[in-house]
Amino acid sequence: MLIDYHSHTWRCRHAHGAMEQYVQRAIALGFSEFGFSDHSPWMIQARGEHVAMAPEELPDYVADVQALRRRFNSDQFTLRLGLEMDYVPSRRAIARRAIEQFPWDYLIGSVHHLGFWGLPKPSHAHFFETARIEDVCELYYHLVGEMIDEGFCDIIAHLDLPGKFGHFPPGGMVPYVEPLIPRMLARGTAVEINTSGVDAPCAEVQPGWDVLALLAEAHVPLLVNSDAHQPEHIGRHFPETLSRLRDLGVRTLTRFEARRRIEYPLPEPGEIARLERALQSPQADLG
Repeated sequence: MLIDYHSHTWRCRHAHGAMEQYVQRAIALGFSEFGFSDHSPWMIQARGEHVAMAPEELPDYVADVQALRRRFNSDQFTLRLGLEMDYVPSRRAIARRAIEQFPWDYLIGSVHHLGFWGLPKPSHAHFFETARIEDVCELYYHLVGEMIDEGFCDIIAHLDLPGKFGHFPPGGMVPYVEPLIPRMLARGTAVEINTSGVDAPCAEVQPGWDVLALLAEAHVPLLVNSDAHQPEHIGRHFPETLSRLRDLGVRTLTRFEARRRIEYPLPEPGEIARLERALQSPQADLG
């Protein structure tokens, strides 16, 4: 099986392409499951900024995914309904209402902001010139830990997001992630391997391979996601990531249905090679 659950839609105002194009590309690439997980309406935004859907758009987003399910679901392909939910402690009640209102297949939890400082925003990268990376990590992983303990999500997104621009503390992220592992295991929380990091200044999947080795050894549930903001992003860097996971000793990945976690075998080398060929084929480029 090939699965990619982290993707966005035009409603977040910084993704491109029609939702139908994402689904068509996933099918053309041979994915068994694909999911939309657009940004939650309660994401922190500066005045005049639009990087997430508006609250009144959430029902229409769900309806659009459900309509695409009716069109495209088959014995060979399943479209999943997800949401990338920002963890903002003061907005937990808003998040809980959204969780209860719709039939999600999975929920991806993210910490994108420390105050109004947006960690993944290139325009905010200059904050690293004055902020100590150790302090940034201390604040970031405290919030991630809270998010895990509350059972806020099924999947943790880009677990070492403070390192996106290539800033890492001397000991890396391992000392910050290691204390969270028992909490992940207790909650059954999965961790995504976000391949968009390869195209970022850090030039590596997120979390990085040192953290992934730790998670794999502890048998933390893992899944590979592209964080697609346009159809061409689907499955990006999957072949090399899946091959390296196999070298690391990983043999199963995680998928979700109605928020139930299900293990499935890591794709075999032949399937990985087939995906690599499909990614290079113009016929798969439907974006």
